Order: sequence, then structure tokens, then C-alpha cells
Amino acid sequence: TQKPEKIIERMILSSTRKGDIVLDMFNGSGTTGVVSIKNNRKYIGIELEKEYFNLTKKRIKNELNEVQRN
Repeated sequence: TQKPEKIIERMILSSTRKGDIVLDMFNGSGTTGVVSIKNNRKYIGIELEKEYFNLTKKRIKNELNEVQRN
């Protein structure tokens, strides 16, 4: 299901520490991955649909570039 980044961020921050790995077995558009990277977590996403996989790759690449700029 779609969830706002703030809700996902609360879940990640309350259940992991910096450097931990976050696993999302139903990756979808990759919002959990983006939020994980923003909060210094590693991320593994599993997605069967190529369209969503490609979208996630693009979003995560953009987020990693943003992190490197800062």
C-alpha cells in the first residue's frame, strides 16, 4: 500500500539503527528505499514488476546523488 514518507520514516527510525539493513519484500515504487537511504540505512527491495523495479532504480539513484551532494 502507498504510505507517506513520514509514516515510513517513523517505522524505520523506531525499529532500526544507522547502518542497519531494511528489507521491503513488496518494494513497489521504492519509497521505503528512499526513506532508508535518507536515514543512513541500507536497503534491499524485492519487486516482480519490471516497471516498479525501474522506477525504484531511478528514485534510489536520485536519492544517492542527493546524499553525495550534501
